[in-house]
Amino acid sequence: MVTRAAEVPASHQWQSDPFEGNPTQWRTVVRNNIAALGFVAAMVLLVIGWLLRDRQWLSAEEGVGYALGVISVSCMLILLLYPLRKRFRILKFIGPLPKWFRNHMVLGVSAPIAALYHCNFQLGSLNSQIALYSALMVAGSGLVGRFIYAKIHRGLYGRKTNLRELLARVKMTTPGVGQLGTFVPELTKRMTEFDRAVMVPPESILDCIRLPFSMALRTRLQYFRLMRFAKVSLVYQSQRSVEIANHRKQLQKTIRDHIKLHLHHVRRVAEFTAYDRLFALWHKLHFPFFVILLVTVVVHVAVVHLY
Repeated sequence: MVTRAAEVPASHQWQSDPFEGNPTQWRTVVRNNIAALGFVAAMVLLVIGWLLRDRQWLSAEEGVGYALGVISVSCMLILLLYPLRKRFRILKFIGPLPKWFRNHMVLGVSAPIAALYHCNFQLGSLNSQIALYSALMVAGSGLVGRFIYAKIHRGLYGRKTNLRELLARVKMTTPGVGQLGTFVPELTKRMTEFDRAVMVPPESILDCIRLPFSMALRTRLQYFRLMRFAKVSLVYQSQRSVEIANHRKQLQKTIRDHIKLHLHHVRRVAEFTAYDRLFALWHKLHFPFFVILLVTVVVHVAVVHLY
């Protein structure tokens, strides 16, 4: 018997677009990936400009090329509004900080791209080279800062995470209490020993740089060690208990999920102090870089228009 479409419940009807009629989900997807989309667009523009650099279709002295130079300088000047908005409450009328933080990142990428198109991806005089290198240095510094910022904050525009919250998550995912601790009691000891060994604050800046890479390797190796131990323990106990034998696969899956989650939180705790120190150091370096950029741009504009 063929079922008519009208008899099929609406919740079971196939839709060609899972977001059809639900713009809120579309906005959520776009908002969560807006940064990635922006960087992809920036890379596409850079590739196009590089491939067309020999055609001389833009001139820095006139037309669109000159306008791009003006746009680049304007973006750099507007970039100043974000640190000023952070430091002076009197400027709160210009908008909320999250909005200016977003604008700061967008302008920080747009300014060097406009500068590269302005010079047609070619090096000119010494003063223009210095201005261009300064812009690229500040943009690169900004990308590094954006990466570190996301590691110590809740999302891109969220509040800063604190160490107490991260430690609480580690404690909650340690299977020392309840069924997991009962079925594989030695697992808790092994996890606790690993936690104490890795959750040690880095001593130097070099240690801060190396720690995320070493933690990625150490947590992955520890995961395989713990899972191998848990599997062997469950096989041994299943020979002594029919109940464990009947639910061994489910127990193994539950233990695997707990280990993954626990090691994830342990890694975040171990990396938090490192990223926090790196972010403080980045703050001290990024602003001087930006000041150097402003000085070189002013000199470049003055030289171009006076000589």
